[in-house]
Amino acid sequence: MGEEIWEKVWTKNLITSDYSLKYLDFITEIEKDLSPGSKILEAGCGTGQTLSLLSERHETYGLDIARAALNLAQDHCTFPVLGSIFNIPFGDDSFDLVYNSGVIEHFREPTNVEAIKEMARVTKTSGRIIIIVPNTLCLWYKTGKFVAVMMKNFEFGYEEDYSPRRIEGAIQRAGLTIEKIFGLQALPPLATNDKEALRMKWRKKIGRIERFFPFKPYYAYTVGVVARKTYTS
Repeated sequence: MGEEIWEKVWTKNLITSDYSLKYLDFITEIEKDLSPGSKILEAGCGTGQTLSLLSERHETYGLDIARAALNLAQDHCTFPVLGSIFNIPFGDDSFDLVYNSGVIEHFREPTNVEAIKEMARVTKTSGRIIIIVPNTLCLWYKTGKFVAVMMKNFEFGYEEDYSPRRIEGAIQRAGLTIEKIFGLQALPPLATNDKEALRMKWRKKIGRIERFFPFKPYYAYTVGVVARKTYTS
């Protein structure tokens, strides 16, 4: 996964996509369970948009390989850090929460598990690791990606998708205990990060119906895992 790909992505004029709205809502709920002053790392932070929800009550770090991303993230986190997820520049057992979305899918086996292990290394014992990846079982995601690749318009480089079973297996091989598997963004999108069919206020209203949808890990755009670290690095 080359830095040049992500420099290009993060220098575009970006829209808050439907998925980003769901991701922000999810992190808002996670924040409620954190003790004030928790130390948090987003390992592959991009714009750091979700860190803005955490920075008021916590010490937040945004790690990314792209300087363009950190230029955006610096307004959202306490400490923006240039670095690789395979060599996170912090000591063992440093953070209460380490998370990312849209990162692990860009690594082939077994480097995906190596990245998860490195996230776990810097997480405190009994701390949480959250990982969110594109969902193999989401038909509109698979169709949209197929078309983008065929038209040579897919901008995110190498990317694999994950079924709930596959991400569960990767987490377990990293030595973590799974607490929860979930899905985000069940409806087909009305906005991506560079195009929108409806204004955000209307997209937020439409998106609220998803709270009533069951079994989202089996059809939503992303599948995610909340895992616990139950060992000492």
